[in-house]
Amino acid sequence: MIRNRCACGKASTAKQLAQHGKCAACALAAVRDAIMPGDFAKLQHMLGAVQKYPKSKWGWRNYFAAGSGQQHEAMRRLVAAGLATAGRACGNMTYFYATRLGCKAAGLDAAGIKRAMED
Repeated sequence: MIRNRCACGKASTAKQLAQHGKCAACALAAVRDAIMPGDFAKLQHMLGAVQKYPKSKWGWRNYFAAGSGQQHEAMRRLVAAGLATAGRACGNMTYFYATRLGCKAAGLDAAGIKRAMED
């Protein structure tokens, strides 16, 4: 594996830099900057990645049921940023699910991502 340096100075794979033009940390920072602060809190809630749960349990859930209005708009921004996908609609609620990128952005480790991605 060939390692190069990102503009920030961090080591990164040549493949990562060729595909995204920046290291994974810089790519995640750019995604976080593209959403509103409250959106990130909703992403963390979606994944159970909140302080009341130990980090070893994060990813135990992966859904957010959004009604109309601000919650739905926040979820749409997460979808546009690649952090979530829209699922089924049930009445006036739509279910949204975090993507792998969303899990990484929320701070889940490999085990948490695996838990979150299980059906």
